[in-house]
Amino acid sequence: MKTKLFVVAALVLVGSAAVLFFAASPNAAPNAPNGEFVRQRGGRFFVGQRPFRFVGANIALMYRDEDRERMPETLRRAAQAGIKVVRVWAFGEGGPNDVKPIADFEDWPRHHSFRFAPGQWNEDAFVHLDKVIAEAAKNNIYVQLCLTNWWRDTGGVTQYLRWAGIDDAADDSYKYGINNDKAIFFYTNPETRRLYREHVEKLVTRRNTITGVMYRDDPAIFGWELMNEAQVITGRWAERRAWFAEMSAYVKSLDPNHLVAPGAWGYRSSSERREWLADHAIPTIDYCDVHNYPRDDHDSFVNSPAALKEFIENRAAAAFSINKPLVLGEFGMGVEGYNDASQVEWYRAFFEGNVRAGSAGAMFWIFTPDPRRGYGITYSTPRDQELLNEIGRASQMFAALQSAELPSRLQNAERHLIPRQFAWSRANGDEATVPQMIVREDKSILYQFKPQMASAERFEKIGGGAGYIWGSGSGYLEYTVPERADRRQVSEIIVRAHLQPVLPIDASPAFVKTRVTLFVEGWNGGSRLISVQPQGQPMIQEWRLTGRLLRLRAMRGLPLTIRFAVMPESDWLYGVNISNWPEGYDSKDARPVEVELRH
Repeated sequence: MKTKLFVVAALVLVGSAAVLFFAASPNAAPNAPNGEFVRQRGGRFFVGQRPFRFVGANIALMYRDEDRERMPETLRRAAQAGIKVVRVWAFGEGGPNDVKPIADFEDWPRHHSFRFAPGQWNEDAFVHLDKVIAEAAKNNIYVQLCLTNWWRDTGGVTQYLRWAGIDDAADDSYKYGINNDKAIFFYTNPETRRLYREHVEKLVTRRNTITGVMYRDDPAIFGWELMNEAQVITGRWAERRAWFAEMSAYVKSLDPNHLVAPGAWGYRSSSERREWLADHAIPTIDYCDVHNYPRDDHDSFVNSPAALKEFIENRAAAAFSINKPLVLGEFGMGVEGYNDASQVEWYRAFFEGNVRAGSAGAMFWIFTPDPRRGYGITYSTPRDQELLNEIGRASQMFAALQSAELPSRLQNAERHLIPRQFAWSRANGDEATVPQMIVREDKSILYQFKPQMASAERFEKIGGGAGYIWGSGSGYLEYTVPERADRRQVSEIIVRAHLQPVLPIDASPAFVKTRVTLFVEGWNGGSRLISVQPQGQPMIQEWRLTGRLLRLRAMRGLPLTIRFAVMPESDWLYGVNISNWPEGYDSKDARPVEVELRH
């Protein structure tokens, strides 16, 4: 371990010297030598034959008057901090009487939209973007251009929908002011798709008024992002994926030179992971993107720098499994830190985690002259100097290790199918796990368990209460048939259980199913595809096992582990809920898990 740390430290020092020389040399080559574009292959970015890894930043340049005025200074200070790529909004929809923001009112009434109405473009916004790209190139910084926003602060999809005659997608009574059931029509509505393609065409085919270079021919542009944090409802994945495929192909038809990312912000569960992979596997999508804010996103369970490392590695392994680079497109932490770790400690974990995981880029939120801005990293006061030093150190690490191979530990995707799991178990013989045992006249034995008598659980989320226990996503619940003193004939082992899927909060019950596989002492008893049961009509799953070795174990009175598992490779990954019988169901003495040893 000491040897490895010494090698890494040496590489960092070498990289530091190279970076300092590069910055000091008046004849230093720009980031895009010989006018070459950033490409991707084999899970990495390249400029020509040179691997390219970077520290980047989301950057405030486009809307607030002060940000626009200080744009040249901001880009210059970004370059001094070691930032190589900046993520910039190349959108803004609607005027002062249109969809209003939900959080950021600094540019309200809206003055700097790119488009005030379907036929009314704002040339001033486009010219300002021309200046941004030209100024970034002067500072050897690439610009990633994002093409629209799911959120309302800049108009976004709700404004597109309003132009298409759907007014109720923007609704203040919903979280974040968006009715997702309405907003998702953005992906399929012919008019919103037409209007979006118009915006894409106007940007991609634009000639920069400062440099004279067409955007599609400009190597200073890193690439295009179709949307900022494109959301979707569980079970409606195909609609968003079709939109990603359509719009990425359209961008590529106009501009074959630049990278394209979908803007699907990430995943929290194994089922979402599968859809995220399918989205990024689209041939006209070039790299994978993830966002994370530990203080706000409790469903990702990033509650410590160590958990952040696990989070990054899981997403990197997913990206590498489809042979595409990973960019952490947004990450933020306030000055107050979180969960006993300081802001600087979180940023250090973020950058070092990305370096070690082989990520192609890491872009924090947000580089700004305004020290009051939420999650802002500011250069205009001494407050963030320690953090700016950390960003510079990270940039040197990325530069020193940009040729490093992808980590071998992340090349086996099977080890990373589940983002994170919680687990507990009870000791053998714990009274809380002991079922009711009934010996029948025919010498069969019936073991009956209440839901809370589980002996172990491992799932992506877990919970329970009076009369029920559940785990969502992939994982398992276990019950233990205790050891017996006697021996007896066993012709068949029958397992019955009242099982249900665990519904995501945004899912229709008609859509959700879960595939549960039964294991008895590790023996696979087969799977059942389980739907949501009709109200008051319990659906009981039953397995019958007759394997000789398994029956022999039961005959000898040895304990039996009964596992209800949702396998990470299953087609339906919606957990297990085990609950008592519905009220009024005529089975007061029965319990929702039964194991029968048939004589």
